[in-house]
Amino acid sequence: MKTALNEICKLADERKAAKHPNLPAHARVKAKYSDQDANGLTRAVVDHLTLSGHFATRLASTGTYRADIGKYIPSQQRAGICDVLAVVEGRAVFIEIKVGRDSLSQQQKETIADLQKAGASVYAVRNFAEFLQWFTAEFLTPPFP
Repeated sequence: MKTALNEICKLADERKAAKHPNLPAHARVKAKYSDQDANGLTRAVVDHLTLSGHFATRLASTGTYRADIGKYIPSQQRAGICDVLAVVEGRAVFIEIKVGRDSLSQQQKETIADLQKAGASVYAVRNFAEFLQWFTAEFLTPPFP
């Protein structure tokens, strides 16, 4: 059975083969992805975008740990900013990762509204299949005449 995660594994394996053409296929470690937790889903989304030729990066807003005072200093990043920033076909794309019972906070809803008002594409994703379906419809499906 073909799954959305198989698609990202295929892209990653093809990239490894192109990067290391002299390494026999049996010696290359096969790519593995999971969307069962936020870190795994974020990695799959960022890798899919970059392997597809787009820019993507994870945005971290946890702040910086200061060992000298033994605590985190808040980030200068806006509260509620999405987990992933991408540029696809010249368009700003923000993706919020939500797994399990996790839901959007009020700050995230307000930030998403502001991003959309500014013209960015924003999407909250719960699993990789959902992301791939949205991405295909948003960027790969030709518009109707």
